[in-house]
Amino acid sequence: MAKKLGLVYHNLSVMLEAGVPVVRSLNTVTSGLEGKLQKAFQAVAKDVSSGKQIAEAMAKHPKVFGELDVLVIKAAEVSGNQGECFKLLSQWYDFVRRLKHIFISGMILPVLLIHLAAVIAPLPGLVLSRITIFEYILQVLRILSLLYVPVVVIFGILRLTPKAGTFRRLLDNFTLRIPLLGQAIRKLGISRYCRTFHMLCKAAVPVDQCAQTASLMTGNTVITDLFKEGAESVKKGEPVSDGFSGKLPLDLLDLW
Repeated sequence: MAKKLGLVYHNLSVMLEAGVPVVRSLNTVTSGLEGKLQKAFQAVAKDVSSGKQIAEAMAKHPKVFGELDVLVIKAAEVSGNQGECFKLLSQWYDFVRRLKHIFISGMILPVLLIHLAAVIAPLPGLVLSRITIFEYILQVLRILSLLYVPVVVIFGILRLTPKAGTFRRLLDNFTLRIPLLGQAIRKLGISRYCRTFHMLCKAAVPVDQCAQTASLMTGNTVITDLFKEGAESVKKGEPVSDGFSGKLPLDLLDLW
């Protein structure tokens, strides 16, 4: 649904920047949708036509419109730059989609190597008739289980565990320590923070709120902790980067 939502935001930005009224723009994009997304936009269009703000109407549908979406559009309604902010949201969803593709493509080679090793390792025993085909298949499956069982368990726990709390923090810390996967998740979280901060700033959201919201968009509580003091630093009148953890990459800290 994220890909469709990004496309809808793009279409809205084009129409609003062309001077098409908000309600008409919402009704136009709704006609090409279906399912839950269509119902949500229909309800938003109806609420806006009755005098409600877009952000207020979107906030009624948290399963479709995230907190970030509502915050950006709320800022847009204050600044009057709704078209630009819908474009920023469209670019955000495209950014998230591309990150996922990069993450998946980066994991393909290691996973293929593990499968290749699982097939080759017990092969000499089969060739030399030390094991039967059935035993060979069992050995292959046993090796692959070392990959799939932990992955299934970890992702299952991540899905079912609350997004905050001690257990979640321990789980996120453990995830970051997994070879290859942990490093990818760390880079993903840092990228999400920087992109969110950039988007909120362009939407004219106050800097302390940019820092606070961006830290919640990392997707990992341990990475969130590396950035969370940035908002407090701004409130004290200091640069946001003064609140960042020294555990972040030095080149990132230098850029900030």
